[in-house]
Amino acid sequence: MKKKFNLYCGLLIAAIVFGIGVEMFDTGYRMYQGGKAGWEHARKEKQRGKHHNPAETFQRIYKMTPVQMMPKGECLMTLNSGDSIVNLKTGEKMPILTMIGFVVPEKGSSRMSVLQGIGYLGIALIIVFFVAFIKLIISVNKGRIFERNMETQLAWGGWSVFAMYVLGWIGTLYHYILNVQEFEFEAYDLSIVQRPDIALLYSAFGMLLFGQIFKIGRQMKEEQELTI
Repeated sequence: MKKKFNLYCGLLIAAIVFGIGVEMFDTGYRMYQGGKAGWEHARKEKQRGKHHNPAETFQRIYKMTPVQMMPKGECLMTLNSGDSIVNLKTGEKMPILTMIGFVVPEKGSSRMSVLQGIGYLGIALIIVFFVAFIKLIISVNKGRIFERNMETQLAWGGWSVFAMYVLGWIGTLYHYILNVQEFEFEAYDLSIVQRPDIALLYSAFGMLLFGQIFKIGRQMKEEQELTI
């Protein structure tokens, strides 16, 4: 039974690491592509005799602001937002409606420090979850199932995952509120298109529920021992 438990725990950890790894790879690849494009641009500018200031590129990146929006009713029905994209396979120029993207305002707001703080908190919560989960695995393998330690680790794990979900909403609402204050588009209404993964909420309450189940089991075991 313990072998199956360890196997499932290993698969869960592997799935979590895989998900985080995919996100990190995607972010790293995009940063690599952006750096490569910037280097190529700087090289071409140098060949033309123009001086390229690297600080300008970083300032531009710093000003990049994510926006989520929904096309207004008339634009959605007529597909007339003023935006278009070319299909290189056919050469056809097609109208396009953007729902998620980045804008680079002339005067970008300083959101980076807040985003970094949210990112650090997210990393701390992931560490708390993994520590609690590993301690949980150790407790089960040592046969200490109906003990307070089991309930504590499930509670720590559940609340840390719940905090991740809440933190995701804080970041999402933070962007949305600032975007409403700073932008208004002709063909789009600012909206929240991407939301924090609801699976985090299910997982959090699931772990807290299992913690209570183990607590009830421990109390029943203690009552039986007292009766005997």
